[in-house]
Amino acid sequence: MDHSLIADFTEILSPEGASSTRQHQLAPRRFKTLDGVRLGLLGNSKLNADAVLLAIGELLRERYAIESVFVRSKPTFSKPAAEDQVQEMLANADVLITGVGD
Repeated sequence: MDHSLIADFTEILSPEGASSTRQHQLAPRRFKTLDGVRLGLLGNSKLNADAVLLAIGELLRERYAIESVFVRSKPTFSKPAAEDQVQEMLANADVLITGVGD
């Protein structure tokens, strides 16, 4: 092997990496309970996403007096929800749960 093309590197890199800790404030909560809310479930069209979200919706209905459950799925997981789908969710849900599958 011709080593004349290999540069002479003497810098040693740490695999530990670095991070900066930042504080983030949560958005204000509109609801103290899920009783009476309209629940929205938005799947991403991946395998099992809808099944998991529907199961979560059923569990929440058992535990809270959910007014209604509005279910939709995005046509593809690789793109954000279309604006008309976002508006539809906003019009029909007070609380939204979205998730991924696989």
